[in-house]
Amino acid sequence: MGHLKKSPGDIRRRNEQIILAAAADEFVKHGYKGTSLQSIADRVNLPKANILYYFKSKTGLYKALLKDILNLWNEGFDDAAIGEPPAQVLRRYIEAKMRYSRTHPQESKIFAQEIIQGAPIIHDVIEQPVIEWTTTKASLIQHWVDEGLIKPVKPFYLLFLIWGATQFYADFDMEVLLINGDPLTDEQFDEAQEFVVSMVLRGLGLID
Repeated sequence: MGHLKKSPGDIRRRNEQIILAAAADEFVKHGYKGTSLQSIADRVNLPKANILYYFKSKTGLYKALLKDILNLWNEGFDDAAIGEPPAQVLRRYIEAKMRYSRTHPQESKIFAQEIIQGAPIIHDVIEQPVIEWTTTKASLIQHWVDEGLIKPVKPFYLLFLIWGATQFYADFDMEVLLINGDPLTDEQFDEAQEFVVSMVLRGLGLID
């Protein structure tokens, strides 16, 4: 039986992911201003025209990369969380963000660099989605508080704590390396992940 022929949509998605991965490497090393579309094209052995076909411009590529980061970061805390126990939702969310820090440290650093600079390039793209997502999740956390399902907390502070604790392993991986002496092994990273989960759940009174 022969191989199934890939559809144009499959080829496009594959090429976009290859370009986004190369763009992440370039942007984290050289910043937005220091990165050229030609350098990204050279990395993936594609004509520069192909990148312009998919993303229209360097700014379009940069925005697509950071929107992709936000989508992946938020997937562990989706709309289905409304009907699930808080401990289950928060564990899944923290594990997803820790896993992303492990597998996509470059993208996390790019996002951090952009935010530190005041989000000059992506402000128009992320402002409304970030506010809407955070407000919705804060409302759910407040509902848990009101129902006595978790200890009283300020929802925004809880989210800020989770973001800081999980993204640290990507944004400051060099600091972890310096202190640990070597990159974290998979076993060590799993321990770190479980530590963050347990500290949050214990602080909320969800586990002893």
